[in-house]
Amino acid sequence: MNQYLSNNWKEFREYIIDIDGNKCTMCGKSRKETVLQVHHKRYIKGLKPWEYGAKDCVTLCRGCHASEHGLIKPKFGWEYVGEEDLGDLIGTCEHCGSSLRYNFYIFHQNWGTIEVGTYCCDNLTDSTIASNMMESQRKYNDRKTRFIKSKRWKTLNNVSRIKQGNFDIEIRNVNSNFFMKIHGLKSSVPYLSLNEAKTKAFDVIESGKLSEYMKKHNIKIAQRK
Repeated sequence: MNQYLSNNWKEFREYIIDIDGNKCTMCGKSRKETVLQVHHKRYIKGLKPWEYGAKDCVTLCRGCHASEHGLIKPKFGWEYVGEEDLGDLIGTCEHCGSSLRYNFYIFHQNWGTIEVGTYCCDNLTDSTIASNMMESQRKYNDRKTRFIKSKRWKTLNNVSRIKQGNFDIEIRNVNSNFFMKIHGLKSSVPYLSLNEAKTKAFDVIESGKLSEYMKKHNIKIAQRK
């Protein structure tokens, strides 16, 4: 006889569901909304399903129970593990199927790692990690655009100059190649356009890498009053 058809199991199941408030402990749905089941948190060899302690069992709806056993993608318990800018809408959210430029990687111990978009990342991790990152990226891009288009740029004799914070930035046009110099430090890398060189200058300063380099090599930055 199937042990899960016995009266012993039915009585034990009802007891667990009752002490859990007659609702799924994961999604909160009640018995009126869904089918409630009892999930064993662990399995002990030799014990019948109704011989476990209440601490080893939990009430779940049918969907959440299937998620716990890895039969369908879980709705809860995901953790953010990383992100990636794909550069264009070439990715696909593995949860809702939408096209992605920004990939967020989330992990579940019963499912593994999947790639999702901003909304699905926030929803599945029950956080605002992804949306906060996207807002931060938007503000960063806005600052970069203002820097590139700034009227503070002065161009004379194929040399464009600007002061950004404590840094003097110079971009020199040599035979349609653009070379950057920041605070006297020259880059040997040629850029194909003025805007490309401006973008690189902004990224280097904003990332803090230039400040770290100057500190490491004991290069002083004159503070402006």
